[in-house]
Amino acid sequence: MTNPRCRRVSRGLRSARSYWSGIRWRKLLRFGPFHWRDLAPWRAVRVTAGVVVPLVAGAAGGHLDYGAFASLGALPAGFTSFQGVTRSRVTAVALASAGMAVSTFVGGATAAAAPWMLVLVVIVWGYLVGLAVCLGPRLSVAAIQWSVALLIAVGLPLGPREAALRAGLVLAGGLFQGILVALSWAFRRGDRERAALAESYRLLGAYASRLAAGHFEPPPATPFPAAAALADPNPLLPVTVRLNQLGLLEQAERIRTSLAALAEGAADDLSGAVSDSAAAARALDLVADTLSSGHADRVKRVGELRQYVTELGVHSGTRSHWAAEALFGQLRAVTGDLARLDSPAGRGPEGDRRRRTVVPTAQDDIGWTALTLRANLTPAGETGRHAVRLAVVAGLAEVLVQATGLFEGRWVVLTIFLVLKPDYTSTVYRSTQRVIGTLAGAGVGAAAAWAAHPAPGWLITAAALTVAAAYALFEVNYLLYSGFLTAYVVILLDILGFPAETTAMARLVDTAIGGAIALVAYSVWPTWEGLTAQEKFARLAEANGRYATALLRQLAHPGTYGPAQLRALQAAARRARTDAEASTARLADEPPHPPLTPTVAVTFIAAVTRLAHCELALHAVVPPHGPAAGKGGATAGTDVGRLDSMASAFSTTMNSLAEALRTLEPLGPLPSLHRLRTEPRHRTSLDPRLPLVMDNLADAADTLTDVLRRALAPT
Repeated sequence: MTNPRCRRVSRGLRSARSYWSGIRWRKLLRFGPFHWRDLAPWRAVRVTAGVVVPLVAGAAGGHLDYGAFASLGALPAGFTSFQGVTRSRVTAVALASAGMAVSTFVGGATAAAAPWMLVLVVIVWGYLVGLAVCLGPRLSVAAIQWSVALLIAVGLPLGPREAALRAGLVLAGGLFQGILVALSWAFRRGDRERAALAESYRLLGAYASRLAAGHFEPPPATPFPAAAALADPNPLLPVTVRLNQLGLLEQAERIRTSLAALAEGAADDLSGAVSDSAAAARALDLVADTLSSGHADRVKRVGELRQYVTELGVHSGTRSHWAAEALFGQLRAVTGDLARLDSPAGRGPEGDRRRRTVVPTAQDDIGWTALTLRANLTPAGETGRHAVRLAVVAGLAEVLVQATGLFEGRWVVLTIFLVLKPDYTSTVYRSTQRVIGTLAGAGVGAAAAWAAHPAPGWLITAAALTVAAAYALFEVNYLLYSGFLTAYVVILLDILGFPAETTAMARLVDTAIGGAIALVAYSVWPTWEGLTAQEKFARLAEANGRYATALLRQLAHPGTYGPAQLRALQAAARRARTDAEASTARLADEPPHPPLTPTVAVTFIAAVTRLAHCELALHAVVPPHGPAAGKGGATAGTDVGRLDSMASAFSTTMNSLAEALRTLEPLGPLPSLHRLRTEPRHRTSLDPRLPLVMDNLADAADTLTDVLRRALAPT
């Protein structure tokens, strides 16, 4: 039998040969997409102030060059301040600022003392920036600013003393951005959290509306916007208010589970599910409107909502009516939470609320960071390979620049840092859009500098306008952002004494060279998603297996898992599904890598989506707070044994699917889940809601098994 590693290498070589024939050249000409709803003018005003104030202070003090250096520190820190929520945002800015200060000193001092040592420095920085991808957008964006500061400093060689002064100015500019972020906490406290909660309930309302229209798909895998906002709340927010908001988030999770259970029972009672979903959609929209309104309007809206939910009644009379009963009860609880939102003194005992509320946590501590970095050090993983590739390509580009004496060649290396990404699509888009944006921005910057020269006030004004546009368009479109950022850099370097015309031309030529090198490097040394996707799909199978198994164990032995543990398993399964969906999108843009082709991936995701639907319906049956008497828990020994057997068989099945995905070997015999489900129904003392849910759970697992058997069957 052929070794699986050898098969993967062989497929990788075939994919590399077909790269240029498989590349979708029309993507190189795409200027979009344009996400205009992400335009951020007010945020741009705040971060632009962080960039412009140092320039104004420098001009007023007679040291415009000092202000320019501080502005260079504030510029990348401003982009970093877009990541995170509150304290995590300040942490990212501080990390970026400290790294930029070190990079500024190293870049300037090395360029002055031993320019060829820059090759080693660029390699080290390339590896660190590439490795930071595994830490998520917030920390990876902070890390990439280090390379920006390094290569800007390379163009201004200085001795150790002067380099240290410039590094201090860069640090001051970056930390100034952090201070502005912290000051924003004092304004409109709680508004960000309420807006995130409103968006979360609006998403629930949209899902309920789709159910009311007869589209009984499972809810989206993405977490609620409020989860991130409440895991990192405004530090000035009173504890009682935050606990109340956490209660609203917990109710949103329960409502999503109840809606999924309602959709799962639609086959049993279609008309009842439609009417109940429509009523829930109306109530959820009222909740979202209440959270979005001002303090004066909230009291009135809460009264309207209370009257509406009080009149809600279950329209179905079949076995699925329990989901609607739970749903409407949760909506009434939400109304009570909203009534207490602006009156913390009217809340119940704080200790009880702490016990019952599942508090979201962000995985951003030092321990998690260290473990993640250690796990990705090996070049066998996608991140490890990307880090090595970025280090080698950037180092070779630095060698080329120094060997040829290319004017302002640092922009070549910087372009590689910015556009060479772990995936094919991002590399292609970023390379071409950055070149086109630089072409436009260099012309705009040169023209603005020529018109404003030599008046410092007009130069500062032109710099402020261009950087504000770059900040505002940062999340709208990369091409537009690149254009205005280039214009700002050209103007700022003109302030420092570099003629705008020569800077603009050098930036354009060097950016084009860097983008071309990045494209060629990826074609020669690709990290195809098809060669690593099976690990993400394997983790998807394992995460769903652990979640469903825990639910079954909890039903058999109430109290085995707490609500927080079950929510954590649910969140892990949701994250794994999101990762697999992103992997599927990347597979569609690459040459095929059998057996995990885009078609197989899409089919597998569809089956997992069905499984997730069943798991949410099963979660709705689990008592929310420990053992429940009567129909909420299992009491008969035969039923406990049946649930335990089902849990063991399901766990074995999902683990076997994961192993097959990792090795790409055909599946062996698996337990029969249908034989272990809760039939015959008339002889069980289990919750009467369970049989239909268990049937659907077994069907979803069987579908996953069939998909993999066909995909991995010998040809």
